[in-house]
Amino acid sequence: MVQAAHDNYTSDPKLFEKLLEDADKPLYPDCKKFTKLSSLVKLYNLKGRYGWSDKSFSELLGLLGEMLPDNNEMPSSMYEAKKTLTALGMEYEKIHACPKDCILYRKEYKDAIACLTCGTSRWKGKYKRNCLL
Repeated sequence: MVQAAHDNYTSDPKLFEKLLEDADKPLYPDCKKFTKLSSLVKLYNLKGRYGWSDKSFSELLGLLGEMLPDNNEMPSSMYEAKKTLTALGMEYEKIHACPKDCILYRKEYKDAIACLTCGTSRWKGKYKRNCLL
C-alpha cells in the first residue's frame, strides 16, 4: 500500500499536493473536527468493516452531502471518493469466504467452487420456492 502511494506521488507530484490540500480543507466552512480527507477515510473504513457495496456507499455519500451545510467537501459518489482514496493507496481486493467461515477463497483456494473443509458451495443459489430464477 505504501509503495503504491509512493509510486503515485513520484509519477504525479500534483497528486501529493492535492492530498495535502484535502487533509487541511475543512469538511464544510467553520468545521473544526473533520477535514475532507479525514471524514472520507473514516467513512471508507466503515464501508470495509461492514461490507457495504459501492452503490450503497455512493448513496450514503450523496445523502451526507445533502445533510451537511452548503459548500461542503463531501464527495457525491464512490467514483469521486475513489479518486482521493486511490491516491492514498487505499485500494482493496474483495475476498470471498466460506459462509461457515472455514476458509478464505484466496491463494491456493482462489478457484475453488466449494469449501474444502465443509463442502458448502462458494456461491449463493438463486432459488425461490423450488424454482430457479
